[in-house]
Amino acid sequence: MNFFELFGLPIAFKTDKNQLRLAFMNIQRASHPDKFIQGSEAEQELALEQSALANKGFTLLNNQEKIIPYVLEITGHIQADEKYNLAPDFLMEMMELNEGWMDADSEEAKQNILNQINTLKNDIFSPIQAYLEADSIHVIPQEAMLQIKDYYYKKKYLDRILEDFHH
Repeated sequence: MNFFELFGLPIAFKTDKNQLRLAFMNIQRASHPDKFIQGSEAEQELALEQSALANKGFTLLNNQEKIIPYVLEITGHIQADEKYNLAPDFLMEMMELNEGWMDADSEEAKQNILNQINTLKNDIFSPIQAYLEADSIHVIPQEAMLQIKDYYYKKKYLDRILEDFHH
């Protein structure tokens, strides 16, 4: 069972926060460990597991950064610890931005590199934005799922570069 099934939600890259919260509260009410104090050890353990699973799922489905790889994983588009090959032209552009950052001798030059990265993030987001906002992945064509996968890995790379720049 995945977290979308647990909460009775359609698999999507965004969740209806109100539906998620309502489903979470219903699960917590039904499985809260305090309700099973008089129950058997097995019932108490099951309630604790169910409560912990609901907490984990609620946290994940409320986090836009985590929901994208989760959906890609449960739909079979990415594997845990997958080594994804980014396009050579993208990697060359990243190398040039890194070199530009290292050569930047002023705050203005550094800001220019940061602006280029933010523009690039917007450029890779724009083509998939509507898919990420769809109510269900069932309306997303396979080709678009692959674009979302590519976006995820590129964004992850860009975020890592930005983190390195700020350290």
